[in-house]
Amino acid sequence: MKLRLLLPLLALPAFAVTGLAQNTESAVQLRRDFTTVQQQRDALSEQVAQLQQQLETLQAEREAVKAEQAAMHEKVAAADTRAVEATEALRAQKEAEMTVDMTVRAYAIKEQEALDAAKAAAIAADKQAAAERERESAVAEALRLTAERDAAKQSEAAALADKAAMQNELYAAQIRIENLARALAARSSVPYIPPAALRPTPVATEEPVATAPAADTAQPPAAASAAPAGPRTHTVAEGESLSLIAYKYYQSPNKWDRIVAANRTKLRNPDMLRPGMVLIIP
Repeated sequence: MKLRLLLPLLALPAFAVTGLAQNTESAVQLRRDFTTVQQQRDALSEQVAQLQQQLETLQAEREAVKAEQAAMHEKVAAADTRAVEATEALRAQKEAEMTVDMTVRAYAIKEQEALDAAKAAAIAADKQAAAERERESAVAEALRLTAERDAAKQSEAAALADKAAMQNELYAAQIRIENLARALAARSSVPYIPPAALRPTPVATEEPVATAPAADTAQPPAAASAAPAGPRTHTVAEGESLSLIAYKYYQSPNKWDRIVAANRTKLRNPDMLRPGMVLIIP
């Protein structure tokens, strides 16, 4: 009976040794898991550092584009100033034309007086010669003022063309800013929020109107060149968007849906636009 009671007490040291071995294995496994977690943490830290470096690079590019946009604003302001100066020159030209018209009318009156005086006396011939000289001077002045007027019109047209070109450059710069902002949002997993500022409306540039040649020096018009066969195509470059391509061919960024409709087989979604794609331009 006593031996039967002593058997459980003798088995206790054996169970204690088995539990200690299991605890030792658990501790070794925990050290291994801790080492693995530390390695994963170091790898994630390196990835976070790389992403931070990319974010700083994109921010630097964004600041550079902002500086370029400010420079474009200054150029547009300078173009506005030149356009105002050209308008003032045109106004002065109109006033000079009115003066010439009054001079021509005065000449007509004097010429009539000279004709009447020629009938009355021989001295009218001298007055008529003087009037003829005044007429030649007035015609020469009129020709000079006409040339100045044409030059002023050409200067105004050139200033307006410069202004339109600068506005188009500003529009392209803002499109690049939006593309960089989208790329930054895609890399940093931050939702893209479009800017609240309005974009300037692109302006179609026009060539200055050239003065018509004289009749004796006019050349026969050249034969019209034959239209190219087949539809137009465009190869997408890095940084281009559908709005920018639509403005290039239609002078309006809102007509990008035409390009999507003509390329439905390869461009089912506007976001699928990639550099190197060849698009049909209807």
